[in-house]
Amino acid sequence: MPSVAPIEPDPPVDPVGPVDTGPAARARYLDEVMAEIDAEVRRRRASGDLPAGLERELDELFLEFSPVGLHGRARLRETLALVDGSAYVDTAVPVASQKAVGSYVKRLIRKAIGWYVGFIVHQIVRFAWSVSRMFHVVVDHVEDLEAAVESQRTPELPASAVPVAGPGWSWWSGAAVDALAGVGGRVLHAECGDGTLLDALIAGGADAYGVDPTESVIEPAIDRGLDVRAESVLGHLEVVADEALSGIVLSGSIQWLHPNERDRLETLVTSRLAIDGVLVLHSATPESWTAGSSHLISDLAPGRPLHAGTWSHLLAQRGFRPTALLYGGEDRRLDQVAPSNADADAINAAIDVVNTLLLGPGEYLLVAVRER
Repeated sequence: MPSVAPIEPDPPVDPVGPVDTGPAARARYLDEVMAEIDAEVRRRRASGDLPAGLERELDELFLEFSPVGLHGRARLRETLALVDGSAYVDTAVPVASQKAVGSYVKRLIRKAIGWYVGFIVHQIVRFAWSVSRMFHVVVDHVEDLEAAVESQRTPELPASAVPVAGPGWSWWSGAAVDALAGVGGRVLHAECGDGTLLDALIAGGADAYGVDPTESVIEPAIDRGLDVRAESVLGHLEVVADEALSGIVLSGSIQWLHPNERDRLETLVTSRLAIDGVLVLHSATPESWTAGSSHLISDLAPGRPLHAGTWSHLLAQRGFRPTALLYGGEDRRLDQVAPSNADADAINAAIDVVNTLLLGPGEYLLVAVRER
């Protein structure tokens, strides 16, 4: 009898087919899940499984304990939606009871005082909705301000482009040491670099220390045992006690801080410097900043150097008396032509204008004493 080969069953056919896992499919699936949840909530509401006030209580618990998953406008709107949901006060007190008489008594009490509670609740709800409306106005205003600020935002200056304090002795170092000679308390050098000026201040008898935001720059000073910290000047002055310093040296990028940060620096320096304390400020001149800085720095820096006269004015308003103003650094002024030139007067007048507007000394040192 011939053998019969077993019949192989057909491979199972997937009735669904390949699963679509693209973004559109995931969005559709999420919509289906949310629709099922909404339908289940409506069903349980209708059946009485959800006691009155339970959803509001769950919303409040979620707001209190949920992690901050949203940011910015989404977070504001999410919280505002919870405020809107909490503005309504439900007067329908539940009357369900395990005992028939208990349900009857609760229903009787609710009916008896309903008019009284309703009067009070009406006023509470009006106040709550007024507050909620005010929050909507505030959130709309905040969003408008955020949009305006974002439209004015400029790219940040890369950290690699920020010039670090140059090592070694500078033309103004001797004048700074002389200005701080004899001060009795601590002296801070902001953006102290490798600590060269700190060495000179300490040698002159000052109790000096420094801060600099770039940790690698201060390593030589740390190796020499100087008291230096890897901190920004604003962050450091925030934690210094009032009138705890007898002298402050400001140098480095403090000269082109954002106007708001410069105002904050002035406030901190005034409060942290003791009466009769000495402020030494080194800065590039605006002319040298325009002519000598790299385009990347001059375009993206949050601020620009001020003229020495402007600093003197700002410090005088805060109780400082300027005592010295020195100019130095690279001087790129043009020499005037000899009078023998037929057009000497016109040429020299043009040279004076160019020297005044674009050239001149590259840096200045301003010394001021706090009088009040």
